[in-house]
Amino acid sequence: MVEFSAATVPEIELTWIEELGRVLCNVCNVVPGGIVCFFPSYDYEKLVISAWEKSGVLAKLQLRKKVFREPKRSGLAEQVLSEYSDCVKRCVSWQGSLTGAVLMCVVGGKMSEGINFSDDLGRCVVMVGLPFPNMNSPELKEKMTYLNANFPKDQDGRQAGQIHYENLCMKAVNQSIGRAIRHKDDFASILLLDQRYLRGNIISKLPNWISQHLQKAEKFPLLMQLLPKFFSLHKK
Repeated sequence: MVEFSAATVPEIELTWIEELGRVLCNVCNVVPGGIVCFFPSYDYEKLVISAWEKSGVLAKLQLRKKVFREPKRSGLAEQVLSEYSDCVKRCVSWQGSLTGAVLMCVVGGKMSEGINFSDDLGRCVVMVGLPFPNMNSPELKEKMTYLNANFPKDQDGRQAGQIHYENLCMKAVNQSIGRAIRHKDDFASILLLDQRYLRGNIISKLPNWISQHLQKAEKFPLLMQLLPKFFSLHKK
């Protein structure tokens, strides 16, 4: 768990995006095989990639990992997944300058549902931010209003509608995380890049096998100490 905050103020957001890029570049230097990076939406993924192209971060990423992006058209998803898989397998067996690939995905997209990133295909899962649903959705507004009116607040004073809103978000997070570590001998690091993951009401909604092993990295150097140790422990 890394203490970042996905800001919404434009100037701060660009700083956050650049910091995210630097983190991912360094993670690519440590993690073998495949990295699956989940964004909250297609629009945000597009914004981040565009910023990285302009700043040169994307070029730096591609020195270590080939970068693939989840297509909006579901009909192209299988092709991208096949190319990603082939690239990871080649890089792992050849052990050249490219050490694998990064797949940029979207929570709720094709890659977050029903596709397995086992073994080398998913040695690291990166969750960028928290994928809360659109609060302006009429259906969601109606549901939250109904819950608030008909169910009591919890012991912390939070309304039932807010709890439902958080549950929808964390269900999507857990579904995405669950694409990796598919059998008893599998392993992967999971990076939760948002300081809101530190909140008790969010941690409590993570699976026990994750919440019981969380390590908080308030500063980037600590992450870069923890990550190599994790992979050295799992070397064959």
